[in-house]
Amino acid sequence: HDLWDRDFPSAPVLFTLQRDGKEVEAIAQTSKQGFVYLFDRTTGKPLNPIECRKYPASTIPGEVAASEQCLPVTPPPYARQTIHESELTNRTPEMHQWAVDHFRKIRNEGQFVPFSVGAETLVFPGFDGGAEWGGPAVDPESGIIYINSNEMAWAAALYEDSGEHGARAIYMSQCSVCHGDKMVGSPPDIPSLHGVGDRLSPVDVLSTVRKGKGRMPGFPNLDEDQLNALVNFLLTGENQELTNAEPLPPGMKYRLTGYRRFLDPEGYPAIGPPWGTLNAIDLASGVYKWKIPLGEYPALVAKGMKDTGSENYGGPVVTAGGLLFIGATNFDKKFRAFDKATGKLLWETTLPFSGNASPITYSIKGRQYIVIAAGGGKDLKSGSGGVYMAFALPSQTSH
Repeated sequence: HDLWDRDFPSAPVLFTLQRDGKEVEAIAQTSKQGFVYLFDRTTGKPLNPIECRKYPASTIPGEVAASEQCLPVTPPPYARQTIHESELTNRTPEMHQWAVDHFRKIRNEGQFVPFSVGAETLVFPGFDGGAEWGGPAVDPESGIIYINSNEMAWAAALYEDSGEHGARAIYMSQCSVCHGDKMVGSPPDIPSLHGVGDRLSPVDVLSTVRKGKGRMPGFPNLDEDQLNALVNFLLTGENQELTNAEPLPPGMKYRLTGYRRFLDPEGYPAIGPPWGTLNAIDLASGVYKWKIPLGEYPALVAKGMKDTGSENYGGPVVTAGGLLFIGATNFDKKFRAFDKATGKLLWETTLPFSGNASPITYSIKGRQYIVIAAGGGKDLKSGSGGVYMAFALPSQTSH
């Protein structure tokens, strides 16, 4: 009964921890909430204290939310846990005022607040984290874990299902959880469906709904009448009644209005930066060795707004030679190498598409290579593709 989509975003990391002069076979698990859990993987015993705290109950009739949540005391979270009005965007005075006006309409009571009907609830860190699918990297030599993290606010609310059976009911039951009850989506990942007929033909819309495309699944559960009615609704807004179609499976009384990033009208985060970070944490002591913004928006850099961080998907790899490699950043499409000890940027290059994947490293005949898959797709302005980019130091052999 995961109210906030807080499943663990990636696989855990297995490593040997040096603690109090002893070797401990350990496991580290990052979370979307912004915490890293550390356990003895032989006994399951937590290696850092974990505290359980009470959180608000659900106000939805019939819903029982967990009365408490258990979070590590150390290390401190790598993503902010709360956001206040004073921390909203100051990118321009107009965008700041817009953010303030909208922020005051949203419930903002911290993490683990169950959604309610009618009023949106802030989810921060957002549905995607915190940590995300790329996972962290652990340096076995130093016991330092490297975690890239998002700091993006999202919002969601519930609505009561009216029990209608027309085309709109199909949309609300099958599509609204991603595209929202008002079809605005959550760009750039989930596009708005307003004006979809101007971008796609009816045949293309029908094919996408039936078979799926990219991250969107297909809907083979819908029969032809339901599919046609849904496509017509998406193209025209007509709420066609269905008299002979098979009924949809019984629904729940309350549904989610959809995932929505808290973005300003120009598409930038409505909270202040950093919007993404790269973190180095000593797992033996729980102390941060360094923390830096990760990623930029090229259009903002051109206006002098640098080092903001950005949403990033795809993990790091750490090498015995003292380097940390990571792509991940959605908008600048950079692939970077950092000094793993200090976080100093040593090298960067621009990929054809953003590298939303974890790189790998290998050697052939004594020469070391680093490879990353670059596919993009998170920034709708940049397009997407599919290439593997390989890099190596210049060969020692002259040609």
